[in-house]
Amino acid sequence: MGKGLLAGAVAVSVLAAGSAQAASTELRRSTNTRGLSFLVGGGVEGYTDALRSQIDPGVAYGVTLGLKPTNVVGLELGYTGAVSEFNSGGVLATNADGPDIVRHGAQAAVTVGLTATRLQPYVLGGVGISRYNVRAIAPGFTDDTVGNVPVGAGLRLNVGGFTADARVAYNFLFDQGFAASLPPSDVDLGGDETFSKGGRYVGTLNLGATF
Repeated sequence: MGKGLLAGAVAVSVLAAGSAQAASTELRRSTNTRGLSFLVGGGVEGYTDALRSQIDPGVAYGVTLGLKPTNVVGLELGYTGAVSEFNSGGVLATNADGPDIVRHGAQAAVTVGLTATRLQPYVLGGVGISRYNVRAIAPGFTDDTVGNVPVGAGLRLNVGGFTADARVAYNFLFDQGFAASLPPSDVDLGGDETFSKGGRYVGTLNLGATF
């Protein structure tokens, strides 16, 4: 009888150890956020400082291709765009068909996760460039190409192959030449390099897949 109990206890121990190992393996798989991701999203974009009184918040959209070689660090390349209207109380503009300003841009960024879990908060930073197309006739506003430095934070969820990503970012503009009538840049970086007095903020929800 004693040998039977001992054999049963050994069998239970082996099964428990096997179950624990399987659970551990499944947990590692469930928290694996590495891979190549493709996301499409949209949200809202607006401006700060003097630009805020000239341009109303508009619709933002974009496509992001990301690569995470580890569960924490990620690299991104993305297209960013937005459509905006002039603030009628701040700009005397002749209305055009469709939006007053259309922005097309591209950016590269690095993301750093604050955890290594399926629901992962993270921070980001990078560099980008945008082309502003001013479609309405407004004094001081013209088409221009502007560089920017995006910094921000977000929350990403990975469930199987599905990925959801919510983020907010602030873009420091190298200049605001598309709005030449506004006060010039006031942060001198030396030489001919300056940051704009006004910046651009954006918040988006992005959905896609990780492979």
